[in-house]
Amino acid sequence: MTDGSGSPVADLRLAGLSRLARTLATARSLPELAELAAEEARFAFAGSTASVSRLEREHGLLRTLVNVGRLAEGEERFPTDEVYRVAEYPLLQAMIGHARPWTVRVDDPEADPSERALLVRLGAQSGLAAPVLFEGRVWGELFATRDSRDTPFLDVDLAFAEAFAGLVSAGLAQVEHVSRVQRLAYEDPLTGLGNRRLVVEQLERAVARHHADGAPVSLVMTDVNRLKQANDRFGHEAGDRALVAVASALSTATGRVPGAVAGRLGGDEFCAVLPGYRLDVALALAEAFLRGAADAPHGVGVAVGVASSELEGGPLTVERLFALADGAQYEAKRSGAVRPVVADPATLRAERRTYRGREPERSALEVALDAAASARSVAGRPEERLATLATVLSGECGAIGWVVSRVRDGAALPVLHAAERDGLLVAASVPVGGVGGWPGRARSHGALVAAEDEDAPLAGVRGCVAVAVAIAGDWQVELLLDSAAEAAGLPLVLRAGMAVALGW
Repeated sequence: MTDGSGSPVADLRLAGLSRLARTLATARSLPELAELAAEEARFAFAGSTASVSRLEREHGLLRTLVNVGRLAEGEERFPTDEVYRVAEYPLLQAMIGHARPWTVRVDDPEADPSERALLVRLGAQSGLAAPVLFEGRVWGELFATRDSRDTPFLDVDLAFAEAFAGLVSAGLAQVEHVSRVQRLAYEDPLTGLGNRRLVVEQLERAVARHHADGAPVSLVMTDVNRLKQANDRFGHEAGDRALVAVASALSTATGRVPGAVAGRLGGDEFCAVLPGYRLDVALALAEAFLRGAADAPHGVGVAVGVASSELEGGPLTVERLFALADGAQYEAKRSGAVRPVVADPATLRAERRTYRGREPERSALEVALDAAASARSVAGRPEERLATLATVLSGECGAIGWVVSRVRDGAALPVLHAAERDGLLVAASVPVGGVGGWPGRARSHGALVAAEDEDAPLAGVRGCVAVAVAIAGDWQVELLLDSAAEAAGLPLVLRAGMAVALGW
């Protein structure tokens, strides 16, 4: 059978796209989607193997979720720890940076040695990779191989690879939004790196381990130079592109160090936490980052400071390590240094000793508004923005669950939810009709509803002691609590955060 061009190959590919669309519509989880996509890719590309991998930007790694087909010795269908360091594969770096597919052949003398070596290890003659996107950013990779019995992949296959990966991206959007809401509590929405919360928690664990067994810990901090000038001259979208380029360089450099984590602290400040590593490794990471960041667009640059536990003679704290790295970064910026500056505890500038980590003095309202603004900047669905807000506020107030509902015909119908313990009825709908009672208070400034309130059995419905609830337009958010004693002001904070998240 042929299509209008008389090409059986084109006809087969159209059939493959149609089959993929039907198959992915049944996926209900990420592992299921990855497996289905890999199997369909092997069929559509007539490959010997196919795999789906996910990008971990904070670690600079590509992690394989599933391999299918005629696997090489040592390969597993569902590998537990098959990862590839982005820094070691130029074609992979280019794909992440430009969202373009690529092909490679073992017999191509101009191919990168690392890519050819990978094919040899897999027993393949050629490979084809296509980026899988999620909300406009590279989420991962679809990779197929052919062995010596097959015709090698050629550049003419790239257009079909993009179309195929586009359908996988569409399927990903169906199953990814719930898990993405959970990740956003630890992910910077602009760059995909870890956010401040992830950085601080990683550093706290590393410092605790240092106190327990003497394991070293190092920290690299960087500040972007000339970002304001780039924003003023080229616009804030250009400034965001520069920040993303800097983040990609830091992600790639961090991927060279197993266990290291890259994050954005906020604004133009980034860092990398190196648990278990001494100063020399941190310096090597910083140097690699500087080389990568040299290509950042719109004239921006970076200033880099490095601190390590081996530099500090006294008891090490998270605050002190932050202050040391921050002071070194400040000195690099002040002096215009083109190399990393190593922290000197003896000359740390007193005015730079502000701990910019967890910031426990921040109010719940500040936390809520920051979380809502970050969620809004992702420009995702309203329910995802509200779920991000609920996740962050739950962590701040110790909530045991949360519910995001759509208000329709006098009832709140849950669409996203999370429960920290069994017995919480987070999927049950609740009546919210009328203008009085707790629904009226929830709409105006939020409400706190206790289980013993006879006229407001919301907490009893959920199976908890109290519920902080707010309604904004067609949306309702609930935070499920074990105690109402420390919830004063929480409903108003929740209501304000919803307004920001929804763009009011």
